Amino acid sequence: MEGKPKLEVLTTPSHFDGVRPQIENTIVKNRDFFNFKMTEIPHMKVAVDSLRKGTADLLAMSIEQWKTLDNKGLQISAFLPRREPTWVLVADDKPEYLPYRGKIVCENELITRQLLRMRPDLEVVTLAAFLQGRPDEIGEGIIEQDEELLLLEKLHVDGSIDGYAIPRGKFGQIKSRVRRHTLGMQREKPSQEFERSTFIPPPLQGFTVLVSRADFPKKVIARLNDSATELCYEIENHIFESLNDKIKHVCGLFVEQKKLSTILKHYVKLIDDSYALKIGENYLIPSNKKSRDSRTQWSPSRNVAQGPRICIYFEVLGKNSDVSFEMVRIEPISGNSLDRAKNVFIKEIKFLVDLLQRDHDELNRLISGLPPEYQAAKQGLLKL
Repeated sequence: MEGKPKLEVLTTPSHFDGVRPQIENTIVKNRDFFNFKMTEIPHMKVAVDSLRKGTADLLAMSIEQWKTLDNKGLQISAFLPRREPTWVLVADDKPEYLPYRGKIVCENELITRQLLRMRPDLEVVTLAAFLQGRPDEIGEGIIEQDEELLLLEKLHVDGSIDGYAIPRGKFGQIKSRVRRHTLGMQREKPSQEFERSTFIPPPLQGFTVLVSRADFPKKVIARLNDSATELCYEIENHIFESLNDKIKHVCGLFVEQKKLSTILKHYVKLIDDSYALKIGENYLIPSNKKSRDSRTQWSPSRNVAQGPRICIYFEVLGKNSDVSFEMVRIEPISGNSLDRAKNVFIKEIKFLVDLLQRDHDELNRLISGLPPEYQAAKQGLLKL
């Protein structure tokens, strides 16, 4: 035990966000390097006050909690590896195969619109809206998170609803075995008509931070810090804070770091009988070597800058889920291109949102070959 830094880490009871299990696993994995003492405090406010008084070294919390508390005199000393930010649908079948006009409970406006974009026939409501006129289901008082999960599963089992969408951290708190389907971003064959549409998650999901007093030496816990997660947070938070408040609740935003080979392999899957894949001014070129299953081996040309990439995914959905736009940007981490790309990305978002919301006046002249109604004035496409 001697020679190891002594650290007292404060935690709070589970907020159904995945923070508590993650910090417990982190402590277990790093016991060879630190002498940990974990103390549970019943409320976050009390835990923050205890941290300020110097009775502990670190406090684990989600980034949402960090951004909402009074953090004067405090700092983020480490980012833990990012938890999976995607939401899940708890249902008996995949969203593609849910019953016609099936009823889904979802509290997040973005996820609601994404589900309706995929299945316009679904009825997606909040739990409060669903329980109106059902006083027997609620009982008295405010529904706690654990009671809400039990109630949702009860409604699902008895057939009152066909499923419910919740964050992955909350799903981890369900004690019974239930089927879940990831509302994720994977699209192996986007050219297929019935491929599931992407679900870019709400911004800033899945971040767990270790908070300390402002004078705490970060280098003591440098091995606990995940630098890739920290970089992704800085970019994602910068973009999110630059957005107009009107679109923050209906935009999906996700930043991740990927190996160049992973990105190239993904795009190679999407092409058939092609000998070159253009990425900006760079190309993938086929090798003369063949694998055992006779597939062409692809390798980057010498023009491709090596090293990992930052991938930024963004989308905005309109009110009726019938209008949306998605943007993807991939940039190398090294050099100054990342900061420039981040700022250009923000400008492009603002330009496109403004363009899609702009009304079009009536045209004064008839354009040959187009119907007369083309001249009529039209409202903006994107209604938030």
